[in-house]
Amino acid sequence: MYQEERLRLIMKELKDRGRLTAKEMTSALGVSRDTIRRDFNLLEDQGLAHRTHGGLILPKQVPVIAPYQSRSKQSTQAKRAIAQGAKKFLQKGGFYFFDVSTVVSQLAQISEESMTVYSHSLDNALIFSDKEGVDFNLLGGKYYSKNRFFSNLDTLKQLDQLYFDVAFIGAAGLKDGKISYDDQADCQVKELVFKNSQSIVLLAEAEKFQQNGHYQAGSLEEIDYLITTQALPAIKKINGLEVIETDRKEEDHDASSD
Repeated sequence: MYQEERLRLIMKELKDRGRLTAKEMTSALGVSRDTIRRDFNLLEDQGLAHRTHGGLILPKQVPVIAPYQSRSKQSTQAKRAIAQGAKKFLQKGGFYFFDVSTVVSQLAQISEESMTVYSHSLDNALIFSDKEGVDFNLLGGKYYSKNRFFSNLDTLKQLDQLYFDVAFIGAAGLKDGKISYDDQADCQVKELVFKNSQSIVLLAEAEKFQQNGHYQAGSLEEIDYLITTQALPAIKKINGLEVIETDRKEEDHDASSD
């Protein structure tokens, strides 16, 4: 297939879907990742598209944070790799917070230890309901359907009386080192968890470094460990932050949000 034909097909898919990843087009067109990267770069040079980390969007388009259920179907290999990296922080008898996050839910699925878990996530509640030995506590309140979590003032009061060994956190965006989320109520939960945890482990795909949520809960300077598919060089220089990069071969670079 000639390059001009590939470019026409890429632009057709981009206009139909609004966002593409290198892996998707490598598979669809049967070419190498290097070829797709060159095609993506050319489209950006021509002003027809804008490059993101591992993908392509229409120009002047702000990446939209998709609902939880849509995100849960994206970037599954990368999420599993990150979750495997986080599993080593789980210990028998531990006291943990599991965030509402598609990556953290992957960790919940592979958790095997007897432990105490608190979460405001509906999906984590469903996952842990089948795990013997886990003392699971669902933080209640109003249900937020887009991101499938519960929260209200009573939730915040309960969290303020807890202290976690480790909090496993996701993020909607990490642009400029700021940890941001799509819901103010969710952001308020994170602020308390940050304050009331001995260690904070942030699980995030590389795309999050290009995204912003509407509400900021903190910054990467407040995090102890970052587990990601690929960290930006500046992120690795943050004092007190240990960055753990998963095997990049596991990436599929099509994540949209946490």
